[in-house]
Amino acid sequence: MKFLLAKLPAVICLGMMAMLLASCGTPQPVMAPIEAMYAQTGPSEVTTQDIQDSSGKKLYKLYHPKELTSGHPIIVWGNGSYALPPDYDGLLTHLATWGFVVINTYSSSTGTGAELVAAAQYMAEQNDTPSSTFHGRLDPTRLGVAGHSQGSTGAINAHTHFAAGALIKTVVSIALPALHWCEPEDVYETSRIAVPFFIMGGTGDGLISPLSSNKLAYDNAPSTLPAAMAMAIDADHNAIQGNGNNHRGYLTAWMSYQLKDDPAARAAFAGDNPEIMTSPGWQNASTRNLE
Repeated sequence: MKFLLAKLPAVICLGMMAMLLASCGTPQPVMAPIEAMYAQTGPSEVTTQDIQDSSGKKLYKLYHPKELTSGHPIIVWGNGSYALPPDYDGLLTHLATWGFVVINTYSSSTGTGAELVAAAQYMAEQNDTPSSTFHGRLDPTRLGVAGHSQGSTGAINAHTHFAAGALIKTVVSIALPALHWCEPEDVYETSRIAVPFFIMGGTGDGLISPLSSNKLAYDNAPSTLPAAMAMAIDADHNAIQGNGNNHRGYLTAWMSYQLKDDPAARAAFAGDNPEIMTSPGWQNASTRNLE
């Protein structure tokens, strides 16, 4: 998903405004108990590594527990427009502290989903490669994909547009752009999603990812699909960058719920009183078919 050139100046202006506001200081988000628990650093010490091709070009950055055991779930990350792994280092390191093996591409054009599918396949192959650090240490049946902005369209498209999208067991879209921002090859169709789906937006993101487009994406997903949606209060379009800010806790909890069958994380989204429905830092929350 590349923003159309005719609309690019508005997007650039929005980004500049966001940076100026951030320089004035961003208040710490108020978090509910389960959200706050998963916003804290997990128990694992983390290491990172870059994967290069034969010419030395960087392809992927991996974040994973330093001490690998077995059955680690996999998260594939999709970058937003003009963003690369360093823009999300804090967040992806955080996810790895909770036992996930995270792979990000050195691509800032991920809207079609092709790069994310390739990354998913790469990690699945590493689990089966005897010479790999990850041989026998991963669980490719527990693989989720998440992305920011352009990468959020790529997360959806990776699952819906490719045969290998069957590897993906959950999809998370963060700051999902309204469809009119998408190039034709990046247009997403949430009606085609067949795995648990979580939409995370921000009330301060009215230009690119307003409540109306997030709600449309949620409503267009199959009515029987396990799904959740919520808008982080005052979060702007790039709030997910850095350490994940408002979104870090519930993103970690969702992945723990979906990929690790974590009962504590489940309570944030399912049961008689899902925490996210009344969390003080979120509004416009909705859940359905979550068990």
